Amino acid sequence: MICTKTAKTKEGKMYTLPKAITFDCYGTLIDWEAEIQQYFALKLVEHNITDVNARALQNYWEVMQFQYIQGPYLPYRQVLRDTMKFAFDHFHVPYAETDVEEFANAMGRWRPFPDTREAILELQKYVKVALITNTDDDIIQETEKTIGVKFDAIITAQQAGAYKPSHKGFLLAQERLGLPKEEIWHAGFGFKYDVVPATELGYITVWVNRQGEVRPVEVKETFLVGDMRTLVYLFKGIAAS
Repeated sequence: MICTKTAKTKEGKMYTLPKAITFDCYGTLIDWEAEIQQYFALKLVEHNITDVNARALQNYWEVMQFQYIQGPYLPYRQVLRDTMKFAFDHFHVPYAETDVEEFANAMGRWRPFPDTREAILELQKYVKVALITNTDDDIIQETEKTIGVKFDAIITAQQAGAYKPSHKGFLLAQERLGLPKEEIWHAGFGFKYDVVPATELGYITVWVNRQGEVRPVEVKETFLVGDMRTLVYLFKGIAAS
């Protein structure tokens, strides 16, 4: 069902429900932060390392990865292999390439947030729901099974040949959905990965700020929500107006 109702924001702007919404996956639908921190904590325990904080290791790795993926495209397992080695070496944590396979293979089984599945199913009553994700096809296929929904389209970095914040995945999503940007919203928790490039392309954006983070750059999302339930309420409110 496609709804064309409108709603007015406090700034007086009128918004209509889109025909599709694209989502980031890991961090928005999957509890990426908790799963990664647990993974790094287990590695530190495994090597009896007590003078390194798992959160510090995670933060360093995430900064390295964001910088690294803006270079020439490499498969996600290669990105993991290189950036994890950088991070582990920086903190003098023993590293083995089997760690990468363990990490990548586990990603497909990582837990969705409690509100994810129900919210996606509710949103699909109004619009098409797709993913634009910085990973490989085989990993996201397992994640789709773990969430327990069938997305209308899934765009991976592997398919696009680039990682967000590159525009390539967004443009490929438009092509797959058969819709212009004016009829697609984009939602994600990663401000620099998702909100910034989607804004550059002219999308209506939703920042799913589950962690209550401070906006990192001078770009403004269209809508701010703290979880997926609130996003569903937003859609229902527009549909009822």
